[in-house]
Amino acid sequence: MKKLFRLFAILFLAVTILTSCSDKKGKPLIVACAVSTSPYCYYVGDANTTVAGIDIDLINEIGKELGRPIQIRIVPFQYIFTLISQGEADIGAAGITITPEHSEDNLISSPYDTSSQVIVVPNGAAIKDESALKTARVAVQEGASDIELLRETVKPEAVIPFLTLEEIDTVFNRRRADAAVLDAMQADSLIKANKSKYKILGKPLSRLQYGLVFNKEDSRLAAAANKVIETFKVSGALQKSRAKHFDELNNIPPARRNEDKGKPFVVCLESSFAPFVLMNRNQLVGMDIEIAKDIAKELKRPLRIKIVPFHEVLPLVESGSADMGASGISITPEREKLVLFSQPYESTVRRILVNTDAAYAKLDDLKGKVIGAKRGTKSEDFAIEELQAEKTVHFDNSMQGILGLLEHKIDAYIDDGGEADLASDKIASIDGRRVKKLDVSIPLEEYGFAFQLGNTDAKAAADKVIDTKRHRGEINALSRKYTSIYMTLDMENL
Repeated sequence: MKKLFRLFAILFLAVTILTSCSDKKGKPLIVACAVSTSPYCYYVGDANTTVAGIDIDLINEIGKELGRPIQIRIVPFQYIFTLISQGEADIGAAGITITPEHSEDNLISSPYDTSSQVIVVPNGAAIKDESALKTARVAVQEGASDIELLRETVKPEAVIPFLTLEEIDTVFNRRRADAAVLDAMQADSLIKANKSKYKILGKPLSRLQYGLVFNKEDSRLAAAANKVIETFKVSGALQKSRAKHFDELNNIPPARRNEDKGKPFVVCLESSFAPFVLMNRNQLVGMDIEIAKDIAKELKRPLRIKIVPFHEVLPLVESGSADMGASGISITPEREKLVLFSQPYESTVRRILVNTDAAYAKLDDLKGKVIGAKRGTKSEDFAIEELQAEKTVHFDNSMQGILGLLEHKIDAYIDDGGEADLASDKIASIDGRRVKKLDVSIPLEEYGFAFQLGNTDAKAAADKVIDTKRHRGEINALSRKYTSIYMTLDMENL
């Protein structure tokens, strides 16, 4: 009798959870994840523009159970928790460890997978055991809980953050690190892909459990996800997913191991800068993506996309960690000292937006105010140098910046004209809220693709592709195409 009562109680709870979530049925489930956490979340495909992984398999099952389509939002790992806490994403994923710190400000699901953290060193390394890490430089994924674990317990000489698994090979080759701490599956993939160039040292450092992250106010979604997680594990779907992605990852050649002309053409860019780059559902698209594909084809090299914050694009190109930088990079004399630019393929004006009820009319009115901009852009430079901003507030994209302006978090927002206009129109079309443009004259700027100094072959290929597309009218056609796609997306899908 007690067993029967318990069964009815479980069924009642399941029905209650699903009923409580039914009011959101059909509404996109926004998932913030980092593609640097294979096998949990990573890119697949010839150009690495489709998101896959264990977390994606699980989230797709949650979406099916709730009757909600999945909308993937790619962000750096450390930004996931910010988006969740601000209510800008429903679920955070990417092999997130369940820790007291992560649970303090968020809801964490029940564990869907477990793994161990292991030490990886190059074959022949002087490091023989964990104790040697105290005098070593150790690479750990930026934003991961392992950084704090190392600093508090192992206390190495230095902790070197990296963004993606592919960068570890570069870190070791340049002798920036003596060892790396990785998830066991990541370590297995690295070793297999690099023909046993590396090895796992000694016993695991720790045993970890992974979970999904939710906003503290969204207990219903967390409870519904936990129900799916249980089925995902019990049915054997987790084991199948692990095996599938391990095999898939080990069939992908690493970006910098192939030294012939078929070596991947690595393009780093920001993922939210319409119409140049944007996410349409879980696919990365845009005019820069289209042009980059043709440049790679001209060079007879497979394309590899790397998503990074905008302020990291030029440093990666300058150091040779990426072949090309994209996503609307303004050509300036200062930047031309650091990188080689293609010929311009698009131009823009700088736009300053303020609230419709603001009394600002000229640039001098904004001096000493709080200005919003994207980090590392010419807009941020303008705010600091020309407007002498009291403070600059960083946003990931124009949509977030304009919403921050409407919420009076800043006095003005500066961005490239096309992107700012698109985002303004998008917000106005959805909920009627409007901002106004400050009627000031700011010089025209031109966009180009960036290459490492001396990489004249890649520049020549880019110039040839740009010339061809311009003469055929394809540059303008691409701009119209992806502007149209951007304007059809719901705000929640951006």
